[in-house]
Amino acid sequence: MRKKRATMGYCLISWGANSHGQLGQGVRSEECLLAREIDLSGCSLESRKINKIVGGAGHTLILDDDGRVYSCGWNNKGQAGFPVNENTLSFREIGGKLKGKFITDVACGWDCSAALTIEGTLLLWGANYFGQLGKRPCVVQWAHEPFEVVIDRKIEQVSVGLRHMALVTEDRKVLVAGSGNKGQLGLSTSGNAAYAFTEVPMLTNVRDVACGQHHTIAMTEDGNLYGFGDNKHGQLGLDTNTISRTFIPIRLPDVRFNPSVKMDSGWSHMVALNDGQIFSWGRNTYGQLGVGEIEGPSSWKIMRVKDLGRVRQVAAGSEHNVALNEDGRIFCWGWNEHGNCGNGHTKDTKVPEELPLSSNFTAIRVGSGAGHSFAVIKKS
Repeated sequence: MRKKRATMGYCLISWGANSHGQLGQGVRSEECLLAREIDLSGCSLESRKINKIVGGAGHTLILDDDGRVYSCGWNNKGQAGFPVNENTLSFREIGGKLKGKFITDVACGWDCSAALTIEGTLLLWGANYFGQLGKRPCVVQWAHEPFEVVIDRKIEQVSVGLRHMALVTEDRKVLVAGSGNKGQLGLSTSGNAAYAFTEVPMLTNVRDVACGQHHTIAMTEDGNLYGFGDNKHGQLGLDTNTISRTFIPIRLPDVRFNPSVKMDSGWSHMVALNDGQIFSWGRNTYGQLGVGEIEGPSSWKIMRVKDLGRVRQVAAGSEHNVALNEDGRIFCWGWNEHGNCGNGHTKDTKVPEELPLSSNFTAIRVGSGAGHSFAVIKKS
């Protein structure tokens, strides 16, 4: 790992897939097998102020403590927030409708993006071919300029899957838009899409929601989980022998987390951070559950990921995960075809492996895109 700016105390590092410049390293490359420092000298982003890092298929968004959003990478549908002829290999601040707004959260789908303001308004941009931006595709196919979605109540949380989006409102309801062909919208019908944000009728008192490739998990204020959509790999936490998919929310039996649990979804697996411990369920083809070789009929059962210490943060990519423990150590596991796990090779990582960092650095934040990973580290 390069350390040319490490003397400044904080630095941003990245590793994994980089075919669209999504690592922000100023170049395109098929893969980056070991973490490298990102040169932020060309923009106003400060590593020590980074609040959240998220990514889509080939683009990345960073939110800082001042409520500003920066992006880099794939921009063929405007998902990076710039005109489509302006791909960027290094992080740049997104202007337009975001300028002057204080952003409190960001999220990425495969090729679209979302930002939530402190006032509870929602700004969206990128691809809309499946109505995931809450507009009919015949009206808007894609947009590089963020636009505000008109909703009759404040939005408190946003999650984006492959081709659908879910919102949690101030009155603890869930609104959804986009593709629903496998039940991921939870709207009780087999219709293919919702082209306007629509309330899921059976859900109340929701405090968190996480969208995967073709599924959605909602958690209520009492710690109960409800799943809807595709369950082929057990990603809903429901027995695959009895439920292959559902178009209505179903409560996970005998599962209740602490209401402060933090959930994140890959394409077809889930991770949940509950009281310093990570729990996972769903597809395990690439080791994304972090529990070894378990696969098939039993992977729907929620399992604890071991040997991580007490965990502070976890981020799920499409099929891999990045976790940060309270000792400032980073662990990765799962799909590793492009070096997503940062361990110097491309063999899938079935159990968590510590990211090789110099002993004089500790990590303070991690993030992930579909096949790429990030961390903010601090010199000890």
